[in-house]
Amino acid sequence: MERRSRLSKETNGVSVCHEALDRDEMARALRDAGCTEKEAAALLACGGEPRRLLELLARHRAALLDEVHKSEKKIDCLDYLVYHIKHNKQREE
Repeated sequence: MERRSRLSKETNGVSVCHEALDRDEMARALRDAGCTEKEAAALLACGGEPRRLLELLARHRAALLDEVHKSEKKIDCLDYLVYHIKHNKQREE
């Protein structure tokens, strides 16, 4: 038997861990993921509806990823400025 099959099972095409997180562990994980108390409460309220919970988690993940992309653009702009400043400095020397 494969290790993965002993630890999880497939439910409607979604891999689900056999050991469910308790409410405190779930709340801690949500805070660690950057959820506000209000968002965490809404997610915890979906405990009996895994499909709704997964939908909300996917939405939160997409928002976090959007923030990452915005930060990457800012870093690219800074890198562009640094490149041009260094390039102009070398020309002057």
